[in-house]
Amino acid sequence: MGLMSEDMNCCVCFQPYSRRENIPRVLHCEHTFCGPCLETISRLQSGLLTVCCPLCRWITCSLASLPIAGSLFVNTEIWDQIAGRQQEEEEKEAWIGDNRQTQTSTHSSLDHSGVRIKLQSFWRRMRHNGQRRLKEGKKLRSWLCFDR
Repeated sequence: MGLMSEDMNCCVCFQPYSRRENIPRVLHCEHTFCGPCLETISRLQSGLLTVCCPLCRWITCSLASLPIAGSLFVNTEIWDQIAGRQQEEEEKEAWIGDNRQTQTSTHSSLDHSGVRIKLQSFWRRMRHNGQRRLKEGKKLRSWLCFDR
C-alpha cells in the first residue's frame, strides 16, 4: 500500500521523516512518530519508559535502560520511501545546479547591446503593417458587403 505525502511527516512536529534526525519510530499501537518527538513525550514511571500515543492514548512501555531508539522499531515502509525521496531531491539539486551553470555561462556570453533599438523598430514595423492591413480589410469589406 502506498504512502500519502502527509504520512512522510511526523504528525506532532510536522517535520519530514529522515534517516538521520527524525527517524520514523512505531509505537505498539502501530502509530508512527519521529524519534525526537517520542523522546519529548516519554515519561519514566516505576522503572519503565512510557510513551502515551498522541493519537489514540495507547501506552507503550519499554525498559528504562533502553533508549527510545533501541526499544522501538523503525517504520520500514516510510524508511524505504525516505531513500527514494532523498535520491530524487539530490538528482533535482544536481539538475538545478547544472542548469544554473549553463544559464550563467549563456547569459554572460550574450550581447544585449542594441536590443532596445531592435525592439523599437520591430514595434514600428508591426504598427505600420497593422495599419496597412486594416486599410486593406476595409476595402475588402466594402467589396463584400452590400445593401440588400
